Amino acid sequence: MLPKRNKSGPSRTIKKREKAIAAHTDIDNGATGGKTRIKHLAKVVQGKKKLHSPILIAGFPGAGLVGSISTSYIIDKLHMNQIACVESEFIVPGVIYAEGKLRHPFRLYSNEKGDVCVLVCESPIMIQGMYSVLDTVMDWALRNKVKEVIVLDGIAVEGLPDSKRMPIILSSGGGEADEASLIHDNNINVTKKGEEKMADNSSTLYPTTAFVGGTSGGILSSCLSNGIASKAILIYAARGIPDPDGAATLIESLSRITDNESLKIDTHELREQGASLKMRMEKIIQSYVEQQQQGQQGQGQSPKSVREGIMYG
Repeated sequence: MLPKRNKSGPSRTIKKREKAIAAHTDIDNGATGGKTRIKHLAKVVQGKKKLHSPILIAGFPGAGLVGSISTSYIIDKLHMNQIACVESEFIVPGVIYAEGKLRHPFRLYSNEKGDVCVLVCESPIMIQGMYSVLDTVMDWALRNKVKEVIVLDGIAVEGLPDSKRMPIILSSGGGEADEASLIHDNNINVTKKGEEKMADNSSTLYPTTAFVGGTSGGILSSCLSNGIASKAILIYAARGIPDPDGAATLIESLSRITDNESLKIDTHELREQGASLKMRMEKIIQSYVEQQQQGQQGQGQSPKSVREGIMYG
């Protein structure tokens, strides 16, 4: 006689799996939105890192990479730790390899005090999923009582930007951005009517109308929809050329419009990198101009020769 089959076996297995899934869901208590979620790291779930109404600083790859450079510099100088990552089928798959480690491309960091967080996204977000991803980030911000979101980004210009460029600061509170008049006040003249203008009187410090698009514009729009105070600090930067000097200006501007002492960050290293890069670019441009002039005079060098400083590829 064959032994009786235990009919409850498969059902018990299914129940165990359901419990395991439920347990995992309890641990991964990050914000979710459609097909996007924020996954907290284990140490955050265990309560070792608490946030205290933080400022959220966001930087994305854009003109001059100023957003990415500035946020990376802040993370390094404040010795911040990654606390979460954003997972979504709308984020182009991939990982970032930096400082000897593989990293998720969309990450959240916090300082030790838990009063400053940084949002980093180094992978494109598909346009059809932009709302899903950013709404999930805003849900996380609301749940963690983020008091303000500040976006750092660049405005693309052709060629090298003016050495006397100034940041443009846009605020959801309008008048709140007037505090930025402290920035580079040596380059600002005050007219008899009390209007602040650039030293060359060519334009005002704050534009009356502007459009901010892409991921930066999307997160600012989500802030408005969710009632979270927000600002954008923007600076003119060249397309396709890393701009550490512009990133330094963004960080200095950030320190002027916030009352958080930990954001008073020394940007000397970035300034040095910017000066070095500028010298290299000037040499490249000079070499290119000389080569063009020699070609026009019929004294050009052999196509196989390479002059110092010329960039190929």
